[in-house]
Amino acid sequence: MNRVSFFSADYRDGRVHIGGKSYPAGTFAVHLLTQYYINDTAARIIVFTSDNWLLERSLERGYLFVPNFLRAGADILNIFNALHWLKPFDMLDVDAERNRIAELFTEENGNRIVEYFQRRSKVMAMDEGQTMFNILPKEFNEVFFKESAALLSEVQKTLAFYDGLRDDLMKAFKQLKAFASRVDEADRFDEEHLLPIALEVFGSVPFPVTTEYVPIRKSTRSKTETLARRLYFDSYYSFVITDFFEGLHHGHYPRQCGVCNKYFLMTSARRQQYCNGIAPYEVRGKKVTCRKYAASINRKELAAADPVIDIYNRRCSAIRTEKGRGTITEAFSRMATELAKEYKFRALQNSDYANKQYALDMSREKLYAETDKRMK
Repeated sequence: MNRVSFFSADYRDGRVHIGGKSYPAGTFAVHLLTQYYINDTAARIIVFTSDNWLLERSLERGYLFVPNFLRAGADILNIFNALHWLKPFDMLDVDAERNRIAELFTEENGNRIVEYFQRRSKVMAMDEGQTMFNILPKEFNEVFFKESAALLSEVQKTLAFYDGLRDDLMKAFKQLKAFASRVDEADRFDEEHLLPIALEVFGSVPFPVTTEYVPIRKSTRSKTETLARRLYFDSYYSFVITDFFEGLHHGHYPRQCGVCNKYFLMTSARRQQYCNGIAPYEVRGKKVTCRKYAASINRKELAAADPVIDIYNRRCSAIRTEKGRGTITEAFSRMATELAKEYKFRALQNSDYANKQYALDMSREKLYAETDKRMK
């Protein structure tokens, strides 16, 4: 086995089928945004991968200290104590994977890899005469070498997957958060207008994914099967970014709620600013959704042609253009964008400010003057 084979998902018609259930594509990208800090999920996973890269490096160089090998297996098993909080791992056959890890990182396998390195060194030290006449040393055993090479490959790929979780979590979270913060820059919330922002944030995203086509039922009630793409992932990053782009292709994108600050998945081009989850505040002693709470304090969602959003989008577009031309610095651009967003939210919450002052504050002259003050 040369991959973490329990990690796969089926994609069809804008939905991801995993663990016997079906979700809108993009669900798991949003889950990472929300779950990253809850229960210290990211921190708990990261702490158990901090030293395993040393083992990876020693294996690449052809040597192994068996106690380090055993400790790496124990660290990976400890990851599973937090992994169930991070989807989709709670839906996969984690018990089977846990057993695979326990059976892989044993003293017997560690000693076998050490012996393999020792025997291989004898082969590598063959003199010219042995090489010319293909006279292999007595340490060479074809079956042993083949089985040991397969074992080493599985260990290396397993270490790469779980050690990569640390960087995968941090990188994917940072990029998804950056994309969600820029959603309002789009004139429309569809693939055509959101894709340029996504490509600017993520850039080129090359990663290996094994694909096969399989028959699936669209739902548990379906009587007929349809064709879907089954993808096997070599890393968590490749999964969560695939989930994001599959969702974006069908008009799904992450948004941050303006009331509870949690992220939610939008599956339409509506300009919805608040989620349907329970708000952290009550209205007349009753729990309400974030959307109802926003409406109760006159923060209703605005129409697509709302001048507040239009002014903000045009100003952000101008800032990006100037940054691209080099007339303003990256730091100045970032600060000006943050200030523009601050003005926008103030206008959305205060109609008097929106009608009298907002357009003036968003003018290039005043916005850049205030940006200069804040940067000093």
